[in-house]
Amino acid sequence: MTAEDRTTIRSEQGCEVVRLHGEIDHGNAELVERDVLAATRAAAGVVIDLSGVTFLDSAGLRCLDHLVTAFRNRQAPVVVVAPDQGVVRFTLDLIGFLPGLLTSSVDDALAELTA
Repeated sequence: MTAEDRTTIRSEQGCEVVRLHGEIDHGNAELVERDVLAATRAAAGVVIDLSGVTFLDSAGLRCLDHLVTAFRNRQAPVVVVAPDQGVVRFTLDLIGFLPGLLTSSVDDALAELTA
């Protein structure tokens, strides 16, 4: 699968919702990062939805960190969606990923960004 197969990006409520799918790993993380940053260049707010991610290795975590940092540097608020009982949420909680950026649904993320 290519990076395009891993990402879906669309506008919702004035924000860009980036939905990632499948495995984000050393084989595709750099391409996913590049494609997401290019497609969200003018975003006023970004939701990164990891609900469809089935595996996230260290390269995937680095990709997520780079995306969050890039959006913050652009002054674009960002929220990461990872369902509470999912394997990705477990991984993010285990490594201490910024809990203030995490939520369990896209609706909650959009509500936070548009409040």
